[in-house]
Amino acid sequence: MQRKFTVFLVSIFIVVGLVPGASAGTFDHSNFDQVLKAYVDDKGLIDYNGIAEAPRFHEYMQSLKTAKVEKLSKDGQLAFWINAYNAVTIDKVIKWRPKKSVRETFIPGVWTSTDFYTTREHTVAGNRMSPDDIEHEILRKRFNDPRIHFAIVCASSGCPPQPRFAYTAENVQSMLDHETRKYLQSERGTRIDKAANTLYLSKIFDWFADDFIKHSGSVTEFIKPYVNSEVLSLLEQNPKFSYLDYSWALNAKAPLKS
Repeated sequence: MQRKFTVFLVSIFIVVGLVPGASAGTFDHSNFDQVLKAYVDDKGLIDYNGIAEAPRFHEYMQSLKTAKVEKLSKDGQLAFWINAYNAVTIDKVIKWRPKKSVRETFIPGVWTSTDFYTTREHTVAGNRMSPDDIEHEILRKRFNDPRIHFAIVCASSGCPPQPRFAYTAENVQSMLDHETRKYLQSERGTRIDKAANTLYLSKIFDWFADDFIKHSGSVTEFIKPYVNSEVLSLLEQNPKFSYLDYSWALNAKAPLKS
C-alpha cells in the first residue's frame, strides 16, 4: 500500500511540475541544424551567401525572438544561448557584408573595430542583444563553463570552426567536450616548441584566463583532459607559455555578394 501511495504522489508531482526537470520545456533547433549541415564545410567555413537565401535560417532567427528560455532545463538554456550567439553572428555577417574581417575599419588592413560585437541589432528571448551581451552577460556569468569559448564562433579564423550541427539539451555536454578537444588539438589551440621548452596557447587562454582558473584552478589543469599526449608530455617539463597570433580574417567560404 505504501509503495502504491508513493507512486501515486510522484505521478501527481510530475503532472503539476513539482519534480525537478519534469516540466522543462523544449526549443526547436532543427532549422538551424539543417542550415549548418547544408552551408558549413568540413573545415568550419561558412557559406554566408547560401545561408542568406535559406528560408530555414530566417525562420530560426524569428523563433529566437520570442523564445521562453526560462522554461528550458539548464542544459537546454546552455544549448539555446550557444546557438543564439552563433546564429546572431552569422546573421550580422550577412547584414554587414564585411570584405575581409568583421573587425575591419575605414583604414584598409586595420582590423580593430569592435562595433560588430557590441551593437544591439537582434532580439533574442524578448531582449535587444549584441553578441557580446550573449557571451559576457549570459554564457560566461550564468554557466561558469569555459568550454563555451570553444563553441561560440566569432566569425573569424582564429576562433573555433563552426560545427555542422546545432547544440541541443541532449548533446550539449558531450559536444562541448568534443569541440574543446578538437580546438586544443588543432594548430589554432596549441603548438609546441620542444627546443625552447615552450607551449603556445590560443589567445583565448590569455583573454579569459580568469574563467579557466575559476573553473579548474589553472589554465594547465583545464587543458589536461583535452590535449594530446605530446602536449601532456611537455607539460611535465614545466614549459614556458606563450600565445599564438589570433586571426581575425573572416571565416567565409567565399566573399559575400554585394
